[in-house]
Amino acid sequence: MVDYPDTVNISNGTTMTFKLQTRLVKIRGGADDEVLQVPTHWHEHHDEIITVLEGQLKVTIGGRVKMCTSEDGGSFIPRGVPHALESLKGVPCVFTEQTRPDEFSDRKELFFRNTFAFPGGPIKAGLLPLMQVCHHGDTYLVFPIHFAWLEKAFVQILGRYIAPLLGYRLKYETLKKDS
Repeated sequence: MVDYPDTVNISNGTTMTFKLQTRLVKIRGGADDEVLQVPTHWHEHHDEIITVLEGQLKVTIGGRVKMCTSEDGGSFIPRGVPHALESLKGVPCVFTEQTRPDEFSDRKELFFRNTFAFPGGPIKAGLLPLMQVCHHGDTYLVFPIHFAWLEKAFVQILGRYIAPLLGYRLKYETLKKDS
């Protein structure tokens, strides 16, 4: 039986709670807590909306850096545009992440569940299993020189073909929860 907790730990001091079509991220901002850093990436099939409810969050969209607060409303990130997120050391923050179209929301939840299911987190996951999760989650990491076709080929070859061939499997393949 696979465990489907409503809230998962992202890192020391940061959690993600799964709500209907929304992911809620809470960053405690304690002195010993880790900074949340989402590396630059893009999506082919969905847009994202990041809405800061409390605190501040550094959002980079297409190379433009913006410090987002609750007064800013949502930051719309169109599909195909490289973007990154970063919290501030010692600054509490609460934000939501949503996808458009809404039908993509279940796939996005599976992406996050699989990303944070690795023992030690995604940094310690290894390249092949991480690319497998990225493939299934419509996520393409940006190379130092951004070539979307090359980034997509990298994720597709490693995540779609090589990882399963070598026996890697996603922990969460569906959101159907076992009774």
